[in-house]
Order: sequence, then structure tokens, then C-alpha cells
Amino acid sequence: MKPTTHVFKSTATSSHRDKMFFTILFLFVVFSSFSQQKISGKITDANNIPIPGVSVLEKNTSNGVVSDFDGNFQITLKNKDSKLVFSYMGFLTQEIAVLNKNVVNVALQESKEELNEVVVVGYGTQKKSRVTSAIASVKEKDFTRGAINDASDLIKGKVAGLSINNGSGDPGSTPNITLRGFSTLKGGTGPLVLINGVPGSIDTVAPNEIASIDVLKDASAAAIYGTRGANGVILITTKTVNSEIAPTITYSTFATTSSFANKAKFLDASQQRSLRAQGVTLPFTDGGASTDWLDEISRTGFTQNHNLALKGGTAKTNYIVNLNYVNQTGAFINTYNKEYRFSFDVNHTMFNDKLKINLSLLNGTQDMGLEEPITAYAYRQAMIRNPTAPVYNPNGTYNEDSGKLQYYNPVAILNETTQDRNSTWQRFTANLTLDLLPGWDVSAQLSKNKNTGLNGYAESKQHYSNTINKRNGVASRSTGVTDNDYVEITSKYHKDLGKHDFTVLGGYSYQYTVNQGFEARNSDFPTDAFSYNNLEAGNGLSDGIGFMDSYKNDSKLIGFFGRLNYNFDNKYDLLFSIRREGSSKFGDNHKWGNFPAVSAGWSINKESFLKDVAAINTLKLRGGYGETGVIPNDPYMSMTLYKYDGYFFSNGKWVKGLEPVSNPNPDLRWEKTAEVNIGLDFGFFDNRISGSFDIYNKKTSDMLWDYAVPTPPYLFPQITANVGKMENKGFEILLNTIPVKTKDFVWNSSMTFSHNKNKLTSLSNDLYKIEGDFLNTGNTGDPISFETHRLEVGQSIGNFWGLKSVDITWASSVPEEDRKWIVELPDGTRKTLTTEMYNDANKQYLGNGIPQYYAGWTNTFTYKKFDLSVVLTGAFDFQILNTQRMFYENPTIAYNMLESAYDKVYGKEILNYNQTYVSYYVEQGDYVKVDNVTFSYNFDVTPFKIINAMRLYVSGNNLATFTKYKGLDPEIKRQDPLSQGMDGRDKYPSTRGITLGLNVTF
Repeated sequence: MKPTTHVFKSTATSSHRDKMFFTILFLFVVFSSFSQQKISGKITDANNIPIPGVSVLEKNTSNGVVSDFDGNFQITLKNKDSKLVFSYMGFLTQEIAVLNKNVVNVALQESKEELNEVVVVGYGTQKKSRVTSAIASVKEKDFTRGAINDASDLIKGKVAGLSINNGSGDPGSTPNITLRGFSTLKGGTGPLVLINGVPGSIDTVAPNEIASIDVLKDASAAAIYGTRGANGVILITTKTVNSEIAPTITYSTFATTSSFANKAKFLDASQQRSLRAQGVTLPFTDGGASTDWLDEISRTGFTQNHNLALKGGTAKTNYIVNLNYVNQTGAFINTYNKEYRFSFDVNHTMFNDKLKINLSLLNGTQDMGLEEPITAYAYRQAMIRNPTAPVYNPNGTYNEDSGKLQYYNPVAILNETTQDRNSTWQRFTANLTLDLLPGWDVSAQLSKNKNTGLNGYAESKQHYSNTINKRNGVASRSTGVTDNDYVEITSKYHKDLGKHDFTVLGGYSYQYTVNQGFEARNSDFPTDAFSYNNLEAGNGLSDGIGFMDSYKNDSKLIGFFGRLNYNFDNKYDLLFSIRREGSSKFGDNHKWGNFPAVSAGWSINKESFLKDVAAINTLKLRGGYGETGVIPNDPYMSMTLYKYDGYFFSNGKWVKGLEPVSNPNPDLRWEKTAEVNIGLDFGFFDNRISGSFDIYNKKTSDMLWDYAVPTPPYLFPQITANVGKMENKGFEILLNTIPVKTKDFVWNSSMTFSHNKNKLTSLSNDLYKIEGDFLNTGNTGDPISFETHRLEVGQSIGNFWGLKSVDITWASSVPEEDRKWIVELPDGTRKTLTTEMYNDANKQYLGNGIPQYYAGWTNTFTYKKFDLSVVLTGAFDFQILNTQRMFYENPTIAYNMLESAYDKVYGKEILNYNQTYVSYYVEQGDYVKVDNVTFSYNFDVTPFKIINAMRLYVSGNNLATFTKYKGLDPEIKRQDPLSQGMDGRDKYPSTRGITLGLNVTF
């Protein structure tokens, strides 16, 4: 057994060691407290108003904080002899030595350079005071807050002349955007969207990531983009870091509940039973149930949005990272939208700041459920279905009624349809800028974009189309990929020679796009379990359902451009630009085109006779002319195209036939728009009143249209050619005011108002003509098949064309079944409607579906830490064809109907005449919307060490609509210029949302 060893310690020695330890620890803490100096203070402007969000950084370190809402900050220094760097956009950066100081109060001075607000223009930026074109700029501080889906929501109603319409509650819906009317009939109608200079989509970038949105409205500004600029240009600039900044984390989140803003009033079960009790004959027998079919296929929508941003760095290298997650469920079952976005932006300077490098990466994915045509059709079926019929039969199958045409169970439509729409996008961009000499730099931008998409679709065996056609399911799968390579090289030289100041820009751009995809479909599957993931298991080839398809196409766009900006004596500005551009989409005789622009500005307030007038801050007259274009949508339109179709018997075998589908057109080219713009910028009384006024005239020539041609000599009976002409003219007003401004309360008001008048001036020439001077377009849809619009030379597009109803036949002696419309003919005579009268000789113009006026009004009220923002939008002087009333406000139909089907017509009797298209259903569409209301509180969070600022808000969108229109929503999303104003009878109804949000800065 091992003996135990005892160790005895001296009590005195142990006590001495303990004392030494605590003495050293005390001295360490004391010296550490001196070396890690704590500094606190307050940051204000020259008027002693606190500035939140100021970066406070210990120089040459990454140690930093951000001031809170009251301008307070607190920082612990790593080195006692350090300096603090205070920086904030719009103010001069200050460095302050803080040795032996515990409190540092700072008054930042406004930067005179920043006071001249910078706007983004084509290939660069420009001081607002030097702008000679019609350019609208909206900064982050002026963005709409709340439940924001994409960049367009941030500026809706804030840019005069820019129309942003959605009118749909579909979570995957994108808005229809137009600027200064329609300039084309067959080309793209939306503005060109550039994200940090690279072509993209307005919904790919997270709204929290955006720093500013600039809109190039007239051709003198957009001409530098050539064939893509006729519909205007939207320039989205994302947030970046360009200087030393303290590491900062910002977290933003909001949650939104949404429901239908308005519901159509169809007969419910109790109303049907009441009518039957009164002896009214209805198209349905009482099924014994009481079913709210809309309620069966809908729910309360819910959206959650989370955004995390990290930024920081030194003067040499800095970065910003943004993560965004969106999960949105729609008001209809099986509709949803999930998005993940990631972006990374880093700046680095080297070689004594001569070389600047910017690298950025954007990556996003989107997953969506059922698309709008499917849910819209289910919505139609819910409206017209018998409310006394049950959803399910006693055996658990769906209750269907095969005795009626196009009459299906809406619950079955949505439950028995599977659709997955997945898309991803990646964009990598590298920017290099080299300062060769003072004032002269050369830049290169390289970008690689890739977008992929998958659409998987399946209908189960219980889907109505399969039960009717006795098929065991249908499934399809399609994929698509778009690759875009983008290269730009620019060189800019700036020189200031006393009273003469000029900037010269020259550049080259190259864009190569490849589109390719594949689709396959099959039917008659042994089980529903495969969905769209095992197409080969079906036997659909025998019933003609199965097929395969694939495609690939490419196009190139090359441009050379230059611009000269000149200023004399800080009063007079001139701009000249030219772009020469070529596209593979054009015909052999017109591969290249030139797009010039010139504009001038006169700062009247700087003249000797006004410079001493204190009440005038800005008074600038602008004028410009430019030419822009619209490029054809599809490649190869100038070439002869063939397709394999049908079979013929040759040499003992069946051979697939080859037939032409287009004619060659070596003269195919861009649609050209020439525009004159005259504007006035103003600011009075320390800019308490400011804004702009613009008038413009746009003339489009060489407009594309399809013309009938003889065969032979042509291979195909139709050719696409540049023939038409169109004119748009109007005015725009922006008025910013500060009605009240005190120490604690500020009221800012901004109003936009615009008017556009459109006219088609020609649609024929010596070579290609249309029959007469007009074309009838649009269609009411099955079973009321009538053309709704007329496109006529000398008239506006969007004109409704039809029979003008003024009354119905009625008298005590007239049987109910004989009541008919009375129509007024073009010569003023009135006749009872008969089927023989449905011809152009009896029709006339019934209105126009394009609003003549648009307005937006934003009011922001700030009181201490509270702020309230109210955004109103409106459209005026236009008409809407209410197709829902036209189809279902009729007691003769074989389906459920609107309550108003039993209202008196023209205040007389109940209509008893078949569904038809007459002016009675063309309604005035004028409206004013309470588009967004946001109330927020900015917390004083100084006591919380890691939180520098916090903002809590509640918001509502689409809260109220003031209109005489009887449909669901007068805000109509319709991209086709030829059928404007038609309100779909079964669109996805718009929704109203309530949002709770939080923003926190660490």
C-alpha cells in the first residue's frame, strides 16, 4: 500500500501570494480602464437638430458605432490617442482628437457639393442643378414604406408620368409599368430597367437594398440607350459603401395579413331560396346546402419578410452584404411566393487610389404556386356555381354537374392541380475604374447574368378535365434558361476652366443573349404519385396529348456612344449625345441606327436681375430633343422561318412536312421615337415650395405591324413591317411643399399630376396597307364573342367600339321575355336591338380605356419620434368595360348571377335579354386610392449597448378606393395597348393588407 504524502504550506507565503495576485489584477483593470477610453456625446447639424445614423469610427480600426435617433453615441476606444471619424451622407466628414476627453459633442457641417443633389443618368451621375433633361429622382428617404413587394412599390405615385398598375392579389404578380403613354403596338411597352447599369428585372433586387431610383423620362436623357429607350429608362442604384465606415448590422422585418379588398355580390343560398319563394325561376334546383364557394377556395393571406444587411470597412476596402427572405401566401389556396435573395458588394482601391475595383454578386431564387389563369378560372367557377350545391357528394367525390357547359367545381380545380414555378437568377458584375490623369478616367464593366426557370404542372385523375375526357391525369414539365453577357467600356474626361466646365464621355457596349428551353407533356398515368416527375410513365401519345418541344435562339446588340456636357458661368448648360447601335434582330438593310440627342438649360435665378432675390432658390428652364427606339421582341423576325408540321406520303413512307411561317424582310428595323421636351424647375422660399413642370411631344415612326401579303410571290400570307406612326403629347407636374416646419413638427407634401393624349397617325404606306383606316381589336370572350375596340387612324388607341344602349323596351303590354335593348345609332335615331344590327354601320365610340390623367399625393407628418405617411394615387377620365357585369348581371343565364341581375335597368324594369356587349356595361373608371398609410415610432435605444436605432411601424396598403366603378377594382393591369380598359371577369381580385414592421440597427 502506497503511503500517503502530506504537503504543508506556509500560511504567510500563501497570504502574500494572494495579495500580490489581487494587486496585479487591480492595476491591470485600472490601466485597462485608462487605455480603453470611453467616449460619449451627441451629433447635431448646424441648427442643433440631432442626426441619427452617423458613422462614428475609431480611425485606422474597425471599431465603430452608429448614432441613435437622438444623435447620441457611445464608443470604447482601443487606443487612448486615437481620433474619431464622424461621417454621414450630405455632411462633411470630421476627424476629432479625443485624448483625455470623455464627452465629445459634434456639429456636422453640410457639404456644399452634396447640397447639389446627385442624380443618376445614363453611364454616370450628374448634379441635379446641371440636368437639362426630364429626369425624376427618388431617394431612399422618400420611398413608400410598409409591405413592399418590389422596386415599383417604392415609387408608385411619386414620379409624374410613370403609371404603375397591378390590380391583382396574385402573390407572384408583377405590375404593368408605362411611361408617357404607349409608343408601340407590337413591341415592348415597359421602360428599360437597369440595376447598377446592367439590364435586369424590377423584381429581382430586394427593396431594402435600393438606395435610389432615377427615371429618364424624355428622349434627350434616354437616347444614349438607343433602341431600348423609347419607353423610358428606370435606373435602380443599390446601396454601397464608398468610404470608411463602422461595422453595422441592420435587421428589418415585417408581417402582413391580406384579404380581398372587394368581393363581387353574387346570389347566396338564402337569396336564391327567397327568389324561388317569390315565384322566380332560377337555373338551379335547390341542392339542400348553403355553400360560400369563394370562402371554400380562399383564405387570409400572410406575408413575412426578413432582411439582414451587414456593412463596414476602411477607406481602402469596404463591403455591404444583404440577405432577404420573403414568404407570401395568397388569398387563394395553393397560391404562394417564396423568394431568397443574396447580394454582396465590395469596393477596393489601390495604387494610391488610382485604381478602383467594385465586385458585386446578386443571387436569387423564387418558388411560386398556381399561376393566375388557373386561380382566375377557379374564381369564375366559384362565382357562378350554385350556392345551394354541396362541395362533395356523399361518397366523398367532388360534386360536379356535367349537364352544363364550362361549369366545374372550383375546389376540385385548385385541389387537383399541382404547379411548381421555380426560377433562379445570378448576376456577377465587375467594375474597374482607372484614373489615368487628373480629370480623366477609364472604366470597364463586365457582367454575367443567368436566369433559369422550371414550370412543373400536373392534373390528377380527379381533375374535371380528366373526368370529362376520361383520362388518367395530365402532366407537363418545361425549363428555360437565359444567358446574358454584358460588356461596357467608357472613358470620361472632366475639365474646369474658370467659367467653362465640360465633361466628355465615350463608350462601347456589347450584349449577347441566349435563350433556350425544353417542354414535354404526357397523360394517362398509372398513378397520381408521379406528378410531373415521371412523364415517360404516361400513355398520352395515343390521345394526342403527349408532345415534346425545345428551342434555342440568340441575339447581339452592339453600341458606340458619346456625350458632351458643357456649362458656362454656372448658368448655361448644354448636352449633346449620340449612340450608334446595331442588332442582329434587324434586317440586312438596317443593321445599324443612329440615336442623337441635344438639350440645354438656363439657370435664370443666377442672372444678375434675380440672384439677389432671396425668395427664389431655383428657376431653371430646360429644353431637349432626342431620338430613341423600340427593338423587335423576337430574333430572326427579318428572316424566312420554317416549321415541320403534318405528314405527306412519299416513296412508300410518311414524311413530315415543312412549311414557311414567316417572310423575309431585309428592311426590318427599330421603331423610332423623336421627342421634344420643355421643362421648368423651380424652388422658392428656402425650397419650401419646389418642383418641376414639363411638356412633351413624342412622335413614333416605323412602327411594327403585321400586314397581309399575296402568296405568291410571298411564301407566307403575312409579313411584319415598319409602317405605322403614332403621337403622344402631354404635360407633367411635380410640386413639393413644406406647409409646416417647427422644431418638433414637420409636414412634407409631394404631388404629381400628368396628362397624356395619344393618336394613331398612320398604319399604311405605299407598300403595305390595312383595309380602310381602321382595325377592330379585342374580344369580350366566350360566349359573348364581340370585338371591343377599334384602332383607327386619327384616333387614340384604347377606344371602345360598340352599340350605344340608351334604354330597354318596356310597357305593361310587353311580355318579360321580349324586353330588349334600345340602341342609339350614329345618326341619332333609336331602334330596338336585333341580331342584324351587330355591324360597324350601327356602332360608335363608347369611351377610351386609357386614363387621360394620373395623380399621386404623398404627405408625411413628423412629430418628435413619430411619423405618419399617407400615399394617395388616382387615375381620371377613362372608361372600363365591366365584363363581370356584362356576363353575370343577367337573369337569363344558366349559372349563378350577380344580385344586380334583378335590379332595374335605366330605372325601369328588370332586363330579360341575352348577354351582349353594349355601352351599358362601359363605366366611368375614375378613382382615388388610399394606396398606403404608415405610422411609425423611432425608439430612443441608447441604454441598449448593441442597438443604435430601432423603428416600429404599422402600415396598411390599398385601404380604400373612391370610385363610381361597380367592379372589384378600377386599377386594371393590362399590357396589351389594343384592349386597354377591359376588366377581366375572372381575374385574381386585389387584396388589402395590414402590416407590422420593425427595423433595428446594431
